[in-house]
This record gives sequence, structure tokens and C-alpha cells, in this order.
Amino acid sequence: MPEALELCQVCWWQDDGQDDRDADEVRRTVNGSLSLSEGRRNYEHYQAADPRFVAHVRTPREEEIWPHSEIQR
Repeated sequence: MPEALELCQVCWWQDDGQDDRDADEVRRTVNGSLSLSEGRRNYEHYQAADPRFVAHVRTPREEEIWPHSEIQR
């Protein structure tokens, strides 16, 4: 079970349980038409999982910055 569909305040991705093994799959769940891979690429460019969410995100705290965080890419 995902972290109760937790919404990441840093990138605005909602945890639906998707991870590296199926990162290219578009699930059409809470993240709409985005795959995890697309969300990651968008974050690199826009600092948000989708450009529509730029106004909602916050700067990551030091412990949230990869590779120091538990988030695996």
C-alpha cells in the first residue's frame, strides 16, 4: 500500500505505489496521464511533477534532497 496516497509537497506527486520497476507505465490514477518517469523528468525541468503544479510546491529540505534521502531514482 502506498504511503496513504501521500502528496509530496516538494514535487506534488501523489504516491500511488509506482516505483522503478514500472516507472514508465501510465496508470491513470491520482497522477492522471503522467508516468513516474515523466514526473521525474518534469521535476528536473520545472521543479514540480507537472508544470501545472509549480505554484504549489516548496523547496526541499536538506534531508529530502537525493541521494541523501530515502527516495531512490
